Amino acid sequence: MHEQFMLAALQQAWLGRGCCAPNPSVGAVAVYQGKIIAQSYHRGAGTLHAEQLLIQQLPKNTPGITLYVSLEPCNHWGKTPPCVEAIIAYGFTTVVYGYKDPNPKVMSNDTPSLLRARGIEVLHCPLKDIDEFYQSYHHWILTKKPWVTVKMAQTMNGKIAGKGGARTPLSNESCHMFTHQHRLHSDIILTTAHTINNDDPLLNVRLPTMEQAKQVAIIEGKEKTNRAATLFKVASHAHIFHDVQSPVADGLDRCTFHGVRADEGRLDLSSVINQLGFLGYHDVFVEAGPVLFNAMHQADLVNKTFIYVVPSLLSADALSLYDNSNMFNKPFQLTWQAMADNVIASIDWACEAGEN
Repeated sequence: MHEQFMLAALQQAWLGRGCCAPNPSVGAVAVYQGKIIAQSYHRGAGTLHAEQLLIQQLPKNTPGITLYVSLEPCNHWGKTPPCVEAIIAYGFTTVVYGYKDPNPKVMSNDTPSLLRARGIEVLHCPLKDIDEFYQSYHHWILTKKPWVTVKMAQTMNGKIAGKGGARTPLSNESCHMFTHQHRLHSDIILTTAHTINNDDPLLNVRLPTMEQAKQVAIIEGKEKTNRAATLFKVASHAHIFHDVQSPVADGLDRCTFHGVRADEGRLDLSSVINQLGFLGYHDVFVEAGPVLFNAMHQADLVNKTFIYVVPSLLSADALSLYDNSNMFNKPFQLTWQAMADNVIASIDWACEAGEN
């Protein structure tokens, strides 16, 4: 029974995934006499946490309610009060949480002890799905770097575009929807000035039931981003990374500029990723061309790679994906997911020492 309600809390947490950074996404449900009577999720930094929103839905002074929450409730002040105080004030009988918060502030105050001291039963109910959900948050807390996911579509012979890089549609509609789901659940999308100038992408979320703007990070090297690109009208915010030695004229709405050291016009990618982590982003989704794809893997900055393999071939003079023969030398785990007549290769690269 605990697993059933914990998965319901996780389902709520998914609703906030991609819009809560630097906070983790959290879902909560309240259960009374074996039935869910309220549910909620965290909607963004600076807003009430899931537990506090949930309490607002509950009738006052109702004994015997169990709170299920995907992440250990917070016990310290941030932009909002500690959830532990609200939980104690309401008078829940039992609190069941799915993932132990790795945040040192939370760990040092010990939420279970605080609640038990006030007569509230506390249970830890870990689940594989919840562990995977908080993998990027755990990684960010541990390393102060975001979890980086890269995606690319290729033909059976490793080509990604026509001769000279001519844009060529490859993946099917199922893969497109897969991409948009990952955009939705990522904190920010990383791309390049070259990709924007060539393709003029929207880089927003477009699903059958919703359309949503996303935050975007743009790497500018020698090539500068077209300031009239459609993306600047669509993105909720854009972070532009440029050579620190090259002055920029900002003046763009919803844009922030970041100077990064560069070598012959190539920005230091580690510095870009570190800065995204410093800004509080847990999940970065990379959508760009083969140059950034290979450079990110060469610099060992990728945690997960999706390769959409399509059942077609392009000519020998078409643009190839791979220029780094050492890409697959690092340990990895490979799984496959069929998407109609396409297949997605999901590559999980070896974690750093000390990570889950």
